[in-house]
Amino acid sequence: MSGTPIIGIGDSFEFSSVISPTVFTTLNGVDSIATSGDKVATEKTTTMASLSGVDTFIGSTQDPGTIDIKAFFYAGETSQLALEAIRLAGIAVQCKVLYGTSNSCTFTGIIETMTVSWPMEKPARLDVKVKISGPKVYV
Repeated sequence: MSGTPIIGIGDSFEFSSVISPTVFTTLNGVDSIATSGDKVATEKTTTMASLSGVDTFIGSTQDPGTIDIKAFFYAGETSQLALEAIRLAGIAVQCKVLYGTSNSCTFTGIIETMTVSWPMEKPARLDVKVKISGPKVYV
């Protein structure tokens, strides 16, 4: 086994708050980042003339998935307000997940949802779902 396990201490999510030149803003309050993983779509190629009677498929396009971010909600916090403005605009921006001591994943993302919850006797929470558009680049 090679490498060292990555421990989620100091992980962060950054997004481009200025498009040109790209300026990344760190989303405050983040305590969990998860990826849905890639999925390759399949297309059925079986015809009625197939002798085996068994469906056959080919791989087609790849869906790069989503990033799910959980954070503490801070009313009026500037990075959370900036991300909400990007979500409302519906534009794709450069995003970056930093994890471990020197690892990162950069991608273009569309902020799909930002949901705030106020559980009783617990801190308010912010759940963010980012749709990945295009390839992910790991460093």
